[in-house]
Amino acid sequence: MVSRETVSEKELYEYISKQDTLKEMLIGMGSGDIEITTNSIDVLSLVIGGIHEKTGGMLGVVHTNAKMFDKHWKLNQYTDRMKTYAFTESFNNKSKVKGFRSIEEDTFEIANRALVQKKKGIYLATTKVLDKTIIKKTESKNDIIVKIGVKIDRDELFNKLEKWGYAQLDWCTSKNTYASRGGIIDIFPTLHKHPIRVELVGSSVVSMRVFNITTQESIKEIEEIKINQPLSKNKNSTEDKLRNIYSSTVKNVLYITSEYNENTVKTEGRFDLFCEQLSQKTLPVRLMNKKINDYVNRGERVFVFRGVKVERSLEKQINRCDMVFGENVKCLALGTIFFGTPGTTQKYKKNIAQNTQQRPVSSLSDIKWGDVLVHQDYGLGVYRGLEQLTGGNENIKIEYLGGANVFVPLDKFERVHKYIGPGGGTPKLTKLGSGAWEKQKLTTRKSVDRVVSHLIENYKQKQKPRGFVYTGDSELIQQVVDSFPYNETPDQSQSISDVYSDMSKDKPMDRLVYGDVGFGKTEVAIRAAIMAITSGKGVFFLAPTTVLSDQHYITCVNRLGPVGVRVELLSRFKSKKEQVEILENYKNGQVDMLVGTHRLLSGDVDISRLGLLIVDEEHRFGVKHKEAIRGIKKGVDVLTLTATPIPRTLQQSLVGIRDTSKIETPPQDRLPIKTYINRFDWVEIKNKIQFEINRGGQVYFVHNEVESIPFIVERLAGDFPNAKISGAHGQMASGPLEKTVLGFFKKEVDVLVCTTIIESGLDVKNANTIIVNNAQNFGLSQLYQIRGRVGRAGRQAFCYLCIPRKIKLLPDAYQRLKTMEHYTSLGSGYHVATKDLEIRGAGNVFGYEQSGQILQVGLELYNKILSEAISKETEVNKKTANSVVVSIDRDSLISTNYMPSTTDRLRFYQELVGVKNGDGLKDIRKRIEDQFGAIDQSIENLFIVTEIRLALLNTPVDKCAIKGASVGFNIKTDVTINTVVFMKRLVGFSKKINKNYRFESVGKKNWVYFDNIKDLGLIETARGFAGLFSGVVVD
Repeated sequence: MVSRETVSEKELYEYISKQDTLKEMLIGMGSGDIEITTNSIDVLSLVIGGIHEKTGGMLGVVHTNAKMFDKHWKLNQYTDRMKTYAFTESFNNKSKVKGFRSIEEDTFEIANRALVQKKKGIYLATTKVLDKTIIKKTESKNDIIVKIGVKIDRDELFNKLEKWGYAQLDWCTSKNTYASRGGIIDIFPTLHKHPIRVELVGSSVVSMRVFNITTQESIKEIEEIKINQPLSKNKNSTEDKLRNIYSSTVKNVLYITSEYNENTVKTEGRFDLFCEQLSQKTLPVRLMNKKINDYVNRGERVFVFRGVKVERSLEKQINRCDMVFGENVKCLALGTIFFGTPGTTQKYKKNIAQNTQQRPVSSLSDIKWGDVLVHQDYGLGVYRGLEQLTGGNENIKIEYLGGANVFVPLDKFERVHKYIGPGGGTPKLTKLGSGAWEKQKLTTRKSVDRVVSHLIENYKQKQKPRGFVYTGDSELIQQVVDSFPYNETPDQSQSISDVYSDMSKDKPMDRLVYGDVGFGKTEVAIRAAIMAITSGKGVFFLAPTTVLSDQHYITCVNRLGPVGVRVELLSRFKSKKEQVEILENYKNGQVDMLVGTHRLLSGDVDISRLGLLIVDEEHRFGVKHKEAIRGIKKGVDVLTLTATPIPRTLQQSLVGIRDTSKIETPPQDRLPIKTYINRFDWVEIKNKIQFEINRGGQVYFVHNEVESIPFIVERLAGDFPNAKISGAHGQMASGPLEKTVLGFFKKEVDVLVCTTIIESGLDVKNANTIIVNNAQNFGLSQLYQIRGRVGRAGRQAFCYLCIPRKIKLLPDAYQRLKTMEHYTSLGSGYHVATKDLEIRGAGNVFGYEQSGQILQVGLELYNKILSEAISKETEVNKKTANSVVVSIDRDSLISTNYMPSTTDRLRFYQELVGVKNGDGLKDIRKRIEDQFGAIDQSIENLFIVTEIRLALLNTPVDKCAIKGASVGFNIKTDVTINTVVFMKRLVGFSKKINKNYRFESVGKKNWVYFDNIKDLGLIETARGFAGLFSGVVVD
């Protein structure tokens, strides 16, 4: 008998292996192959684990039933104890799309290579697959081996990778890609879990690291890496049938059958592993404990798995296993009772990925040759790359109408941005010296007055005291906090803290929370809602679509219902009679929270009790509804949620008018969604769906043609007679649509065939496979939003983007799908949306038609002009740090040899210009060295210039000039200082550093110079000089 304490996976297998049936199996295996008949995959998995624990080495498991194989593969691939390889039946080239890799290729090659290399583990196959031809022997001399201290030939390495089908990118963002930047080579081998970073000095490898695909930052050091040549590319390999390789390579083979019948194969023995099913579903706790107690009293051996609650009095009488087991069964052959959680057929492997922020996307980081740029002083021109001029710095080159050029230095980068206009608008380029640009800016300034007046009115309303402060019921609020089933991410916690801080003040809140799909914005809204409701105020939760409002309603009921909050839904899913009753109950205080669509904006809705308005994806509402939203906002607290990245200067324009919170850290245990691009094939589609159903999950089948949805539903219903298949689209009547959507939420529907009605908001954690038909017709951001419907729990999710069999992908469609394949890491929405950015109705951002002005000057400058107008009227944004220009008479740039990509150089230039403190500068340096290798002197100079700029911020110094060994500081003439105190300090500082100072006057400018200053002393001199002004500036 095993210990009554928690049993580890290893201990459980050891226990199983000591049972008489297992001993007989092991004896039978000594004479040859054996056959096991079973009706329980979970028990079979334990038995095979017990066998493998005893035999070790290579164990073959051949299923005669493909469904049993699929279940077994899904069950075993998420356990750490047993390394399992699978030869899948569905591996074929029919659905392969040129340029893309399939999940079947990965799975099959991993198994094939492991078998050839005779790696220890369990090898799963079916009798049908045994007749497939696979690679029997490969030449390993072509494999790439990289070690620290060894020299490598870059050209030879890159040529080999490209022959193997690897794509060269600026950054490794998916498998089968590589990147080269200065002394850094990144490679993401096909069969590796993480990408590898190789750092070179010359041609010698000095360091190798595993790095995070999301942040591109290193995780740990490694000594060696082996990159295998793809089996399909190995011309010297020999082939044979899998059956023959099994016979010669795998010592022990188990044949698995699911029914009593004559031997389907010739084996030495046949063993019965029949199990009595005790319950097909999870039992109530009381009933479960009664059953367990009954078996214990009979002297039965009982194992209880993760997820089963057992009374404390029984804990010492059962064997607790910290594993997932998907059945409640009694195995007669083992004489053991197993209680688990039926329907859970996947063993979760804990994901240890930490909460990390994705790489930032800035407004210039994605520009390419020929893009239209806007210079705030000169107008619209065409980007012609970076160019180094005399003086050693790189400049952005902008070509204007007529061929004239403007070169923008590093310290002026903030005056340039990529042109973004209303969708499809073509801008007119500016002719330098014509005066047209200044005239256009003046026209734009006048045009924003109407917008500003409404914003200012709203701002002034927000400055009026609310009249009360939210106090909340701390006990009920804590219950809601405690019932949150996940750990809050750092950004989520900060956003909640921001909201509570706003609500504790006497002024109404107006906060925007934005973050990627599935990052937890809704929970922030839930926390705000419980604060308002327990303070005696009503809450509206407004969503742009009926389906999304229904989703939010279910979430709010589940999260707030248990603490007594009364939530009602107001949308077309409700009859007119029901709507009238709901509104009356809300008015009388019998309902605390209303969730709904624009129906909440109707005139018959009483807002006198309203304290908090939550708006999800406000940009998706029409102009009329936005006007109504603005009307409700007056005097109430407003929390807006969005997954859409906010243009930088639009965010700036709202400073003081609207506060913002970002959620950029993905939830823990969230896995990237595995994304594959395939030709449409009904056999493959069936396999994918069966795969998900077998592990107890649900499937989205996105088919964006309403008229043919019934055909898809009928076809799938024929393929899966025991599954519930339903269709849903926006043209359905509210009753049937609600029934279908709710059925999917409640797991009553296994496969939902639908249009893009699911694009925003559906959050079904049990749905982890999504199939998108005719994926080539979708926009990039749309595909990303659709894919975001799955992968919202700790389970591995899959997205299959299908294209018709015979069509040839157009270049744009190919690039969209390739981007989806590459950007699977958490937080990729910012990258994807930036690539696909089209400001639809940009002129309606504030509810008024301004698209003509945006077309002329671009969205960024429009918002800057708007921000300046707001600042003038509200006195906000006026206090800003002075800008300091630091010039140096030597190269201070990022060289093209070190960082070849113009996009990367622009990104880091922008980061250096925008950095606010020394810690931020250290972080930039660390990332550059990690991702590009040791920095050279020209970059070192760039960091010196930036450190000096930071040191002189918030001082009267506006310019610093470094000439040879001299450094000079210009003091602004419009600043009054206490000269006596300053001179006394200057003399003392000069003595302290043992350097003489001198004054120079150039025109009206007053300079103070220090000579004989070495590079390392420049920063300290600047810091010391900045300190002289403390307390001497006269306001």
